[in-house]
Amino acid sequence: MFKRIGLVLLALLLMSGVAQATTVLNSNIMDTDFNAVTVADNSTEVAIAGYDKIAFFVVYDETDSGSAVSGDITCQISYDGDTWQSANFNDYASPTTMVSSETLTADGSYYFWFNKDLVVPYVRVVATLTGTTETELCNVKIYIVAKE
Repeated sequence: MFKRIGLVLLALLLMSGVAQATTVLNSNIMDTDFNAVTVADNSTEVAIAGYDKIAFFVVYDETDSGSAVSGDITCQISYDGDTWQSANFNDYASPTTMVSSETLTADGSYYFWFNKDLVVPYVRVVATLTGTTETELCNVKIYIVAKE
């Protein structure tokens, strides 16, 4: 009888572990065409409370005729969604050393992750471009992926 009760309890324990769902956030938080008018833009702010793993993908696409267009990517955190301050992050170029920004100078993508140990409720990404004009354009798309 105790074996049956033990087996039933074990089965219930295993089923409760399987029943727990993992929430994944996958969202486009910026899609901006930069030109002489738009030289900096903030991504949409994202509420990250409850997420343990938070990463960002930046897709950088220049349409230029040879001038030096570049973009700086920085990360900001907030306790209230109104007051923002810079936060360091990790990337594949320096996975063990946190960086405060990344400069992008050619078409491609960039991946970085946010240190959730900071325990903040909001995050956003700032893209600041230099060298853009009416004909020297750059499109920046930023995606966030997070997992509870």
